[in-house]
Amino acid sequence: MRDDKLPADGAPSLERRLSTILVADVFGYSRMMQVNEERTVKIFRGHREIFDGLLRQHNGRIFNTAGDAVLAEFPSAVEAVRCAAEIQTALRTRNDHLPPEQRMFFRIGINLGDVIVQGNDLLGDGVNVAARIQTIAEPGGICLSGSVYDQIRNKLSMQFKQLGEKSFKNIAEPIRTFSITDVGDGSLPSIPTWRRYANQRLIAVGISAIVLIAAAAGYWAYRTHDTQRIEEARIAAEAESKRTAADQARMNAEAQRKAELERTARDTVEREAKLRAELLTAKGKAEQERIAREAAQREAKLQVEQERIAREAAQREAKLQAELKAAQVELQRAEAAKKQATQQATVTAAVPGKAASSTVAGPDRYDGRYQGQLCTQVGIGTSEQICRPVNMTVKQGTISGSWHSKASGKRAYLKGNVAPDGTMRLAVNAFSPKGGNPISCVMTGTWSGETITTSGTWNHSGNPVKVVWMREP
Repeated sequence: MRDDKLPADGAPSLERRLSTILVADVFGYSRMMQVNEERTVKIFRGHREIFDGLLRQHNGRIFNTAGDAVLAEFPSAVEAVRCAAEIQTALRTRNDHLPPEQRMFFRIGINLGDVIVQGNDLLGDGVNVAARIQTIAEPGGICLSGSVYDQIRNKLSMQFKQLGEKSFKNIAEPIRTFSITDVGDGSLPSIPTWRRYANQRLIAVGISAIVLIAAAAGYWAYRTHDTQRIEEARIAAEAESKRTAADQARMNAEAQRKAELERTARDTVEREAKLRAELLTAKGKAEQERIAREAAQREAKLQVEQERIAREAAQREAKLQAELKAAQVELQRAEAAKKQATQQATVTAAVPGKAASSTVAGPDRYDGRYQGQLCTQVGIGTSEQICRPVNMTVKQGTISGSWHSKASGKRAYLKGNVAPDGTMRLAVNAFSPKGGNPISCVMTGTWSGETITTSGTWNHSGNPVKVVWMREP
């Protein structure tokens, strides 16, 4: 029968229940099939109709078949034994109408035990024990396990015979076994009551006739005594030879049946092992496909994010380029104004009667190094600020500077220009503290004395930013 091995890979828990299992198979089925296959199949079908009908009447359920074997489940041990007894009785009646060589007898084993539910099928030792004990039942008989006997012994009026503890292949512990003695040997079907009475009358008449004949035949019997003794010895020898041959045939059939059962069990185990391996392979493939699918999703998401960052960086770069271009245009204007002012001062110095200007109002008057605090307002409408020291250099109207940001771990840069009138425009390129993404800010301001005040907003958050610069002495 099926081996009750479970997978050890953390599979879901299996459903179990306590059931009464009935296992029945045909004694000598293979031999009968060899003699006449079609006739044997027809007889088996007729027996199965009776078998199945009585199962339904007693709430039995067939959960598996294997050739001529039937495996059924009952919710009650009492109903299982009643059903088995009625089946054997009904099949004996049917066999009475068949020639001796066509009679077919079931052997039935019944066990009460814990089983594993797998769809409509049942597995486990509860099934295996029932299959094993049916092999020791007589043809047409019923064998019970101790667990079934304990449930029915005070509930059914049947005669039981204790067979003792039996050891079976692949069953760890010996099993207490019992047989039902009043079911009778299937190979010797019961005789109806009216026929039994008629036989008794015939026997009585026969005995009377024998008594009358015996007196007349005494002398003849005496003379033929030696001859009869020799003949009886010959008949007894022939009977013993036939009995030995029959016993040998029965033993051969039993060995063949056991071999078939073992082969069936082995094939079942191999099929289950193959199914388990295929299931594990399917699970592994599904897991690999899931991992690959999730990796592809993450890759696609990362690609989209990278494209977004690249697009935003390109937009910021374009914006900064535009701002830098505007700053360069502004610087060119400032340089043109400076050149014009220089030329005007030269002309003024060359004109008689006019004193040369003592001060040149060019952008170089802002030249020098400046120190400041870049302060970012945390949220709009709040007074909380985050400040960090920054430096810049002004030379000929061009502003440049850089510093290392501890928050992002990267370097920040600023570029810009200052007009002759002291107005200035700065572009700051830095990186966000969280994520390290590029951020930028455009600030404008004015020069007053030795101080430059600039302000603006960060493009990524809109938070205000302000720097007050002081020229180093």
